[in-house]
Amino acid sequence: MHGINTTYLSINGKYIIKKMLGISMLEWTICSDCGKILDSSQETCPNCNGSVNKIHMDYLSNQFASLNFLVNTLSIFKNLIPEFNGVSHEALITDDLFKYFSYLGWGDGKITDNELEFINSLLNASYTADDISAITDSEIEELPRSFRCLHELDLYGQRYDMNQLNSAGELFSCYKLFGKFFITVDNELNEEVFGKYSGYISSLENELKKLDIDFKPVKIETKPEKSEPEESHSLDEYLEELNKLIGLEKVKKDVNSLINLVQIRKMRSERGISQPAMSLHLVFSGNPGTGKTTVARILSKIYHEIGILSKGHLIETDRSGLVGGYVGQTAIKTQEVIQSALGGILFIDEAYALTSSSENDYGHEAVDTLLKAMEDHRDDLIVIVAGYPELMDRFLHSNPGFESRFNKFINFEDYTDEELYAIFELMCGESNLVLDEPARQYLKEYFKKMYDTRSKNFANGRAVRNLFEEVITSQANRLAGQEEITDDELNTLTYEDFLVEDD
Repeated sequence: MHGINTTYLSINGKYIIKKMLGISMLEWTICSDCGKILDSSQETCPNCNGSVNKIHMDYLSNQFASLNFLVNTLSIFKNLIPEFNGVSHEALITDDLFKYFSYLGWGDGKITDNELEFINSLLNASYTADDISAITDSEIEELPRSFRCLHELDLYGQRYDMNQLNSAGELFSCYKLFGKFFITVDNELNEEVFGKYSGYISSLENELKKLDIDFKPVKIETKPEKSEPEESHSLDEYLEELNKLIGLEKVKKDVNSLINLVQIRKMRSERGISQPAMSLHLVFSGNPGTGKTTVARILSKIYHEIGILSKGHLIETDRSGLVGGYVGQTAIKTQEVIQSALGGILFIDEAYALTSSSENDYGHEAVDTLLKAMEDHRDDLIVIVAGYPELMDRFLHSNPGFESRFNKFINFEDYTDEELYAIFELMCGESNLVLDEPARQYLKEYFKKMYDTRSKNFANGRAVRNLFEEVITSQANRLAGQEEITDDELNTLTYEDFLVEDD
């Protein structure tokens, strides 16, 4: 996520100072599903594969307006509080926020144009850099006056059965939210500034706990939250799901052996029998499309059912989800991903991309953070690294810490031509489609040729998926010209539909 430091706008070939227009050009990129703040270059979220949205200052201004609306509602009680009688609550909040931003802004010894624009745009003010420089660290209070005021108003409201009032908690949420966006408004993240932000929020939270104030979690919402609970199954059902996967016979054998080993170790531990330590982190090697992510997801559920993991979820990521674009950002991004994976499995695809030979590459920072987390959370976090076999071997030898932690290997071989055909038929069944006999014959020959002439980096299941999507498009084009279409025609793929490559 980057703040755009643009001083002028070009309109009809003329440059106009943006302050004269009242327009803010600051922009962030966030995930529409999980609300994570991302790099502006990312098109999908590396944590959940969600789509991304652009957030501008109007989003934060709306959050601030919602808080002020709540505060105005509480103003009916202000005359009952002598300390705050005659005080403008909005002005009090604005003054405290200005001190807060000044404190963070001067964390690196300078105020940037973007930071100044952020402050003035959010607070609807016209502060200058000199105004900010006049604020000293001593003026930032452990518990700002605005929090004390809102807490008193909340208590009065609760006396009149307004039990859901929590304006002080709302203000704390705004402090966390606004602070996150403010310290990342420029294309860099200063470690000292981040330390000041984290330290102050932690101190403020402790002060509010003394007042028994409830905290609302900071969540960036860009679409309605999904309320459906994740479906749960028994251990036997997860094992059946694993064993019903097409092909992967060696993989299923290795995974079942691993599960048996883990179960027996857990039994010995519960009975107080000593045993040597064992790492459960795994290396999945193989070409793309061989089911590595699918097996990892099932394994996370199985480990949860047998009591190894507390949650049993899977977090998928890669280099883009762990490595930042400037000093200090990588450790933060990696820690966020690790925190989201606690209680489950962290699956890192193409993990070797983290270990570049360049001295200026931040991938090494991600590796160091990851290794420490694997040690600190070894009882409730499993890491699976995945990728091409040769590159994974090179990756494991790039850092001494890898060899001791990753000592279990599962190799995913390429699917055979019969298995590729079975995968295609499975896709057809899931879409209520069948193949006519000429299509069946053609497809078997097609996959045999594909397998016999496959490249070193054969795409396996992905190649089948691509073919399936091409064929159903071809079928749609064929049927679209007909005036009447029967159900059988809608549900049947013919030999003609497979000739898309010959067109």
